[in-house]
Amino acid sequence: MLSPERTIEDRDAGDWNAPLRDRAHPPESVAGPLISLAATAAAAPADTLRRFRLSQVELMPTVRRLELDWPCSVAMMQRFAEYVTGVPVCHPRDPGSRSGSPIPVLFLCLQMGLSAYDAAADESDDRRLFSFVDGLCQEAARLLSGIVLFTPDNDCWMAGNGAALHGWLATCDVRGVTVHRSQRRGASHQRVLSAIGRYVVPARESAILERVLRADATP
Repeated sequence: MLSPERTIEDRDAGDWNAPLRDRAHPPESVAGPLISLAATAAAAPADTLRRFRLSQVELMPTVRRLELDWPCSVAMMQRFAEYVTGVPVCHPRDPGSRSGSPIPVLFLCLQMGLSAYDAAADESDDRRLFSFVDGLCQEAARLLSGIVLFTPDNDCWMAGNGAALHGWLATCDVRGVTVHRSQRRGASHQRVLSAIGRYVVPARESAILERVLRADATP
């Protein structure tokens, strides 16, 4: 695992073109979730999801119910795994949280989406789907907004730019990629939320979710 002290860098708004520097910051001084990278290549999305299922046995009844209610959710989770991958990991700030071990961002997002789906068990099918997608994407935006990945050649990936991380990592060595904090537009919360939603949710289901939003907005 790469050290979070090496992989997180706070950058000022006018500093985008400055040479990357390997500055050390203690984890406590970094605003927002502490994100680093697993020191392994990105696994195939199907393998990453399989690892999630094996490690989250308690959520499997909810997964099966979601897949039964909405068969399209299988492809949606696959695309979400392509977009986020199992490489970015979050370091819990609570020392008692899973022994402080880093958890893949993908896993945290799926946990949030599935928990929201379970909590909406008494709602209509459409609202349950909305709860899953909203929980999934909101958690991804919370964890990945303000985050930019850089290669040694200064190529970068931001979750708000619409490109799947799995494809981007296939072109570089993850061991040379570093994590930085940024105020770039492509790393903003709303951009991340919108980009992930567009990539993950098919057109038909997107229309369903829009109807739910319109119904909620109607007095």
